[in-house]
Amino acid sequence: MSTVTMMAPVGGTFLASLSDEECESLLGIGVVRSHPRADTLMFQGEVDDRTMILLTGRVKIARVEQDGRELMLDIRDPGDLLGELAFIDGGPRVATVTALEAVRALVTPAQALRRHLETTPRVAVVLLEIVAHRLRESSIRRSQFAVADTMGRLAARILELADRYGEPSEEGIRLTSPLSQEDLATWTGASRAGVAESLRVMRQLGWVQTERRNILVRDADALRGRAA
Repeated sequence: MSTVTMMAPVGGTFLASLSDEECESLLGIGVVRSHPRADTLMFQGEVDDRTMILLTGRVKIARVEQDGRELMLDIRDPGDLLGELAFIDGGPRVATVTALEAVRALVTPAQALRRHLETTPRVAVVLLEIVAHRLRESSIRRSQFAVADTMGRLAARILELADRYGEPSEEGIRLTSPLSQEDLATWTGASRAGVAESLRVMRQLGWVQTERRNILVRDADALRGRAA
């Protein structure tokens, strides 16, 4: 697409929802920046309405609560839009964006993006659909977290990782997680020790097999039942 090199957008992302022509036009209004693993792309609380579109690599979205606990909210993939809420309402950022691996992102000033959206109404509609989808997912997750225990929440997270990054095999679903065990704990809303214990039980039950960020889901049905 244009002169900007990027990975194929992951299905369901902002760019994946656009036509080739719409992507070409959009990718021409920003500047590409590179970030190493663990670099911070956006900071919680900062007032900055620029947006970013991930071209390569993945990032995590995390928020520090008033009691000092960090809660990981989601993972973003190539093709995803970052900073959309601050762009829309001009308020401070609600979360911090950190690179899980080396990433390249297209940085677009808010004014340039607004001008572009005024002339491409379908792209503006796609942006609104992405925002609505994320808010809906966030509401569902909060509801699930309110009633599920650590193992139930962890089962739901592993299933989501398997759905997004897993590859079917004769033994089950294999995936390389972009998350450390600490990241997985904050995404699950539990302690690292609690996640480690839940993984131990899942291994004993034969539901999963784990090895340093590599997970083999042996019994997805059992995980679904536990997540429910």
